[in-house]
Parts: sequence; structure tokens; C-alpha cells
Amino acid sequence: MDVKLENEELVPPDEFPFPFEPYSIQKDFMKNLFRSLEEGKLGIFESPTGTGKSQSLICGSLKWLLEHEERQKRLLANQIAKLTISDESTEKASDWIKAQARQLEREHSKRQLQIRLDTINKKEERLQLLKKTVREKKIAERKMDNARLQKVKHANDNKCNDVIEEMDKEKDDYLLEDDAGLQNSGDDDLDELDDDEGPKDVQIIICSRTHSQLSQLVGEIKKSPYHDKVRLVVLSSRNNYCINPSVRRLGSLALINERCCDLQNKKRDKATAVSEDGVKLKKSRQNLSTSGCPFRPSAPILGEEALADIMDMEDVVTRGKAISACPYYASRSAVEDAQVIVVPYNILLHKGTREASGLKLKDNVVIIDEAHNLLDTIQHIHSAELTSNVLDRAHRQLVSYRDKYKTRFTASNILNLNQIIFVVNRLMQLIKFDPKNDKEDTKVMVMDDFLLNASIDNLNMYNLLNFCKLSKLTQKLQGFVQNHDFSKEKVNDAAKDESKTSGLQSFLKQIEASANKKKNSNPEPETPSKAEQPDGKPSDGLASNAMPAVVSFLECLTNPSEDGRLIVTRGTSSQPGCIKFLLLNPASHFVDVVREARSVVVAGGTMKPIAEFRDQLFAGAGANKDRILHFSCGHVVSPDRILPIVLTSGPTKQTFDFSFGSRDSSDMLNELGRVLVNLSNIVPAGIVCFLTSYSYEKTVINHLEKTGVLEKIAVKKKIFREPKESNQVEKVLQDYAKTIKSASSGVSNSKLNGALLFSVVGGKLSEGLNFSDDLGRCVILFGLPYPNIKSAQLQEKMSYLSAVYGNKEGEEHYENLCMKAVNQTIGRAIRHMGDYATIWLVDKRFARPAIQAQLPEWIQTSLVTESLFGPAVGATARFFAKRKKS
Repeated sequence: MDVKLENEELVPPDEFPFPFEPYSIQKDFMKNLFRSLEEGKLGIFESPTGTGKSQSLICGSLKWLLEHEERQKRLLANQIAKLTISDESTEKASDWIKAQARQLEREHSKRQLQIRLDTINKKEERLQLLKKTVREKKIAERKMDNARLQKVKHANDNKCNDVIEEMDKEKDDYLLEDDAGLQNSGDDDLDELDDDEGPKDVQIIICSRTHSQLSQLVGEIKKSPYHDKVRLVVLSSRNNYCINPSVRRLGSLALINERCCDLQNKKRDKATAVSEDGVKLKKSRQNLSTSGCPFRPSAPILGEEALADIMDMEDVVTRGKAISACPYYASRSAVEDAQVIVVPYNILLHKGTREASGLKLKDNVVIIDEAHNLLDTIQHIHSAELTSNVLDRAHRQLVSYRDKYKTRFTASNILNLNQIIFVVNRLMQLIKFDPKNDKEDTKVMVMDDFLLNASIDNLNMYNLLNFCKLSKLTQKLQGFVQNHDFSKEKVNDAAKDESKTSGLQSFLKQIEASANKKKNSNPEPETPSKAEQPDGKPSDGLASNAMPAVVSFLECLTNPSEDGRLIVTRGTSSQPGCIKFLLLNPASHFVDVVREARSVVVAGGTMKPIAEFRDQLFAGAGANKDRILHFSCGHVVSPDRILPIVLTSGPTKQTFDFSFGSRDSSDMLNELGRVLVNLSNIVPAGIVCFLTSYSYEKTVINHLEKTGVLEKIAVKKKIFREPKESNQVEKVLQDYAKTIKSASSGVSNSKLNGALLFSVVGGKLSEGLNFSDDLGRCVILFGLPYPNIKSAQLQEKMSYLSAVYGNKEGEEHYENLCMKAVNQTIGRAIRHMGDYATIWLVDKRFARPAIQAQLPEWIQTSLVTESLFGPAVGATARFFAKRKKS
């Protein structure tokens, strides 16, 4: 029985350690954050971009964490001292039996408290020694001959290739794991992470959306005063952390996961199948001792190094390659001793991934940065889509796989495999192309109706998912399809007219057909090898495993009926059919986080609408509204360094209306061009122009090019466009920045005064990138980026919100989707206290009070609405003239 400690409330300090003298709003932010963590609140924190939000989150939370750890030691020592004094005092009591019992109870309590205190002290001593040892080791390692390091690396690479080739050659490895003992066949290393003995230290789990944002966050921690006072580890997927070249070549995350787990379970040697005579067959894998991943054994060493010195993801991977140690298992081994755990969204928000990573929520602090799209992210993570092409590929692969090895599978495995084939076939029938009706037909169904229509309501999806996981079906099928020729096979259409029968009847019919085929057929023929084909490659593109997509969809079918919708679109002659699962209630997958964590903080530049987080996220996950705390602060930049303008008409007094029905008119496009030409003449350095969609960006560019406007703009600004490919973004930004720097420095003899970058709201450049200083002296947005109101997904979401939270919630959601995108776009400019910029919002609808009320407060305080173009241009010219003088 644990001894409870006395209560001691921590009070937010007046001063916080900070890399520089913090602004007053940063102090307020940290004090409120400190109080939120201490009181176990669910915090919603707003701090505009450029106000040092990341450092405020880091310094405020780590200050609380270190004080909390000191408090724990102090309370333990004080309580032990009190019990010792009580032991020494003579207790006068008439009932000596009760006195003796109380004495024994005090001794037991003191012993428990002393064990806890000793554990904490020994852990600190061990970790201090670890830091010293790691640093001494790195100093010695620098003296090591580089050729020796390369030799070790080369040897490991060769070993990897030998192991994988050996595994690929083993046909028995394609067999499903036997259900006898499957319960123990998961990732053995999780056992190391499930040790719950003894009290656990509070950890801070910091989460952000992208890996680049995580790296920036770790970089900020390195700059903070706590860089040498905390132990930090970054968790990520095997896809990002795996350094085994033979595993990485698989490409798919699901396949990399499966292959990695299989390498870890190399020592298992149990019966997995039976022969036709009923004799159990064992795996014939040779050289089991050498079939594991050579990078795994050194993982704990890398984990210790990660705890000794703060490393971001790239640092861990680089170091792992240098010492031939697995970064994935290294980070997992370091989780228990870490004080700060940095993770991407999917690890925190997906329960299965979270548990597989060894991440614990119980009594820990969760901080989610860049949380403005958190609800959408949860919805996206837990939604799935299957097309008719994927289902057809999955069906062909599964049928061929079953027919190839059916004599060697156990009865249980055959039953489960047949059920999965049946489910896939029924889904195919739902969206199959009907030549008699070549029109797109979309239906929206609740879960129960969908299962009934598909005739799979009698099957247990949980059991099928458990079978897929424990039998390693995805990986086994991957090995099979990569080495199998489908070109000479015909699809088994035994269940073609299943739609005319019930689910159970169809399933029984399919099994009967399979049994008859086995009874009447000749012995199983050998499948032609790849070498026998003319091109030496499998045909039909079927070497791409479809099971990961199928498994993801089956997971969605385990959601409660009221929490999601199925959107079923039948295929046409020009478009494949598809089935989409849309999660409508993201809070259902956030319940564990709210219930188990000590405190949860969601933070962002702007978190409007607050009601969305308060009602749909926290309250929707079962939280009491008294536990929810909201904090918002202003901008560090003075109002005279920001010039936000709403412009409702152009140079020829053409009213700006960029709604879908009006935006493509020649008059509107011509007026847009005139605005850009004028701004190019008066705005120095960089202009970032945001348009509402990729298709509209193309329309605008084509029109401006045809009318000669781009040529006029190019006299003053070199023109750049947002690239189509993500890997081209960095190159475009570098060229954009280089042009502006050259123009601003006066090195170039041309008339250029900067550059103009065309971007798309919600695109690659509208979030997570900073256009500070000369990169973004003007941000201009043409139109409001409303989503497609006719979208089936959006209609269902709006209907759901109106039904659950009130009649107007659906309409407000539609408005909020637009304004969140607008606010993220605005936030690309003004990144620090000395920055300055003008922000133009061009559309008559921006003049509406309801729209302006959803803009960030730091914009609202300086916002000017102009109905004429002249005053807007004049104000902009004076703004930059004043900045030039100062």
C-alpha cells in the first residue's frame, strides 16, 4: 500500500529562466502555464506567431517540472523526518497493543518512503554518471581511425543484406503464424517497457504536427537555459528511424514495421502449419543466430547517449549510423528515463501506435503545439478510404495466397483468412461498376446500415483485426506477392452473385466452393517464377500489397455507429468506386488523453474558435468545464509596425467578389492584376500573394500572362510560384530569398526591388513557414477559402454538429474552416518584435463584422477597411516611407 505525501502547492515564480529578457506577455504566458500544470487543468493557450510561444511553452513547463521533482524529494525527506521524530518520542498509551501496531505502521511507512527517496537519488546519480561516461566516450571516439568506423558500417550493411535475402528465400516464411501461442508473438520488447514497479516520475510529452516542427522545437530547447538540465528523447516511426537499408527498401511503413518485428522475433521456432497428414511442420530457417537486425544490439547505447545530450531526430539517425545502433529502439529504450518526450501527432493520437511506442499518459503532462487543426488531424488519422482498385488487388492477392498454401494452414487460419476474403469481396460488390447505370451514385450510411448492406454484420471485426496482427498477415502477404506471378491466374469468382444472398449464406457458399475445388483438383501446380516471364517482373502491378489499406479500413469499422459515417460511391466507366469512413466525433479518440494525463495543454498562434476546443474536444471527451482554462495574449509588435487593410474595390472601382461564381470573370481577374502591379511598385522586397486554390492560382497566372500583366510585374518583382512537388519547396524558397537579398543590397543593376511569390491557402507555403523581415513585407489574400459546401463529407460533418451541439453549429463549422485557413495565412508575416509588414485582405466579404471578429485580436486592433483603392495604396506607401526613415 503506497504512502500518500502531504500536499504542497507550487506557486508560479515572478521570474522564469529564459534565453533573453522575456516580454511581459511571455511572463504572463509562463505563469498561467505553470498554474495550469500544477492544478491539473486542460489549457487552451493562444500566443500570436512571432511572440516566442515555443520558448514560453518550454521554459514555463520545464520550470514547473524541475520544481515538482524537487518538491517530491523535499516532501519525502520531511515525512521521513517526522516519522523518525515520532518514533523517538515516548508514547504513553494504556493500550500497548494499539501503540505497538501504530509503531509498526510508522516503520512500514517510513521504510516505503525511504525506498522511494533512495530510488530517486540513485536514479539521479546513475544518470549523472551516464552523462559523464558518454562524454568521455565521445572524446575517445573522435580519436578513432575513421577507416575503422567505415569498415564496421560496411560489415553491418553486408550482414543486413544477407539476413534479408535469406528470409526472402524461405518459402515457409510466407506461412501465417500459428494461433497456438499467438498471444505471445507480439513485439517482445514491449515487455521491457511494461515494468510498473515503483513510483514513476512525471514526464512532459510535447507533441507537434510535422517532423520539421519537432526539430524546431528541439532546437528551441537546446537554446533554452534548460538544455543541460533535462533528459529528452524524440520518438518517431520506423519509417523515419530505421537505418537498416534492407528493411528501408520496403518503402511502406506497415511493411517496415512487420519486417522489423519479424527480425526481433528471430529466435522463435514453433510449429506454424500442418501437413496434409496432420503432421506439424516447423520453420526450417537456418542460422537463426544471425538472422536478427545487426543494428538492434547497440540500441541501448545510443539511447543512453540521447539522454546524455539533447538530440533531435536527425542527430539520433546520424549518430545511429556512426555507431551502428538502431535509432528506433534506442529512443524507445530511453523513454522511461526521459523527462521530456517529443512526439509527432500520430504517435500521441493513435492508441495502437502510442502503446507500441511505450508512451505512457498516466499522470503525465501533455502539451500539443500548433494545435489549431487538432480536431481535423484526429479526424484524418482515424478515417480511411478504399477504392475498387485496391479491393480488387487485395482480393486477388488473398485468394492466390490462400490457394497456394491452403494445405499447410491450420483450420483456424483458413477460417479467418476466408472471412477476410469474404469481407473484401462484399466491399467490392458495394462499389462495383454497373454497365447498366453509368452514373456516379453516392450514398451516406451509418455504420449499422453499412454492415447490413455489405452483409458482413455477422462477422466480428475485432477478431479479424486480432488475427491480422498476430498472424502477421500483412508481412506474409507482402513476401508472397513480391515473388508471385499473377499473370497466368484467373480471379476466383466463386462469390460473384453473393449480392443475391445473405452474408452468412454467401460465406458458407464460398467455403463450400473452395472445398469442392480442393477435392476435385489435381495437386497444386508450381507457380511460374519471375524468371519465366518475358520481362522478369510480376504483372498487373500486383506486387504492391493492398492489405495495409484493408486493415486500416477494418479498424475504422470498430468505431461506435454514431461516431462516423460511411460514404459509398459506386464506380463508373471513368472513375473507380470508393468507400470512405469519415470520423465525425474526434473527441472519442481523445478520451484517454483527457482522462489519464495530469494536465493537457493545446497551444497555437490563434485557437479561435475557442468553443470548438472547449466543447467538441475537451467536454466531448468527458472533461468537466471547470477544469478548462483559456489564456490569450497580444502581440509583441507595436501596432504602428502592422498595417492590415480590408479592400473592397479595385483601381477602377470594381467591387471585389472572389466567390466561386464571380472570381473567374475577366473584370475580376483584370482588377486583381492592377492591384498587384501597383503594390509591386510601392512595396519593397518580398510580396507573398495567396490565392484560394491550386486551380484558381492556375487560372490567375494564365490570365495575367495572357494579358501581359505578369510582364509588367516582372519589371519590379521577379515572379515565383508555389511548386507542385514538396521536394521542390526548399529550392523555390532559396531562390526567392536570394533574389530579395540581391535586390535589397543593391548589388544587382536591374530595376528589380524584390520578388513576388504566388502561393495557395492551405498549400505547402501557408503553414509552418516564416516569411519574416524582407521575405514578407506584404501578405495579400484574394478571396475567402471556403471549402466545397456540396462535399458529402462536409455535409455530414455539419449535420452531425448541428444535431449534437445545436442548430447553428454546422454553419459555424463551415465558417470556421475558412477563417482558420485565413488566420494561418496571415500569420506567415510579422515573426519578431522588430518586424513590420502590411496585410491586404481583398474581398468585399472581409468587411463583414462577423468575419472581422474571427481575425486575430492583434490584427483587429489595427485593421482598416477601405472601400476605395487610392486611400489603401496611399496608406501603404506612407507606411513603408516611415519605416525607411526609421
